[in-house]
Amino acid sequence: MALPLGVALPLAFLLGSIPFGLLLVRILTGQDLRKVGSGNIGATNASRAFGEKARLPVFVLIYLLDASKGLVPTLFFLAPGSPLGARVLVGLVAILGHCFSPFLGFKGGKGVATTSGVLLALDWPAFLVGILAFFVVFGITRVVALGSLALGLGLALGIIFEDPTRAFGERLPLTSLGLFLALFLFWTHRSNLRKLLAARRA
Repeated sequence: MALPLGVALPLAFLLGSIPFGLLLVRILTGQDLRKVGSGNIGATNASRAFGEKARLPVFVLIYLLDASKGLVPTLFFLAPGSPLGARVLVGLVAILGHCFSPFLGFKGGKGVATTSGVLLALDWPAFLVGILAFFVVFGITRVVALGSLALGLGLALGIIFEDPTRAFGERLPLTSLGLFLALFLFWTHRSNLRKLLAARRA
């Protein structure tokens, strides 16, 4: 597919804004995901709407669907060989669509799965670093939010250290995206961090 950037950006935003978790939970259980658990529309909270045996398959399905919202536009909406900055912009817009969906009053998820899809399309070695960081931190803490923050930091560091000589040169758009998303994931998880800090003080 070779869409003009002016067409690819709004389409990426609209694709990113599709709330797959909310839709699947409503179709399969009749529940409003915003009234389940934490109220988040992502894979982790969506899995809480199901019984124990179904939780992992549901989590994986919704995570993959949300990741595809980042991967598909970043990888396929622009012509092959398009400038890195243009592909970065398409991926960023897809993530923002997920987090600020017009279908949900410009609210949405935390952006972890969609971020991972974008980075898989743009820089798969950095994606692997981020995923590894997630599993290491989650394995130690058993806290998904902390694993998600580690994923964001891992992606940013993976981008920089994969090619340090070009990270702030020709790969600057990608480096900027990684650093922005690492901070952005802290912002989307701010309520989780407040709860964790409150629990430690209690």
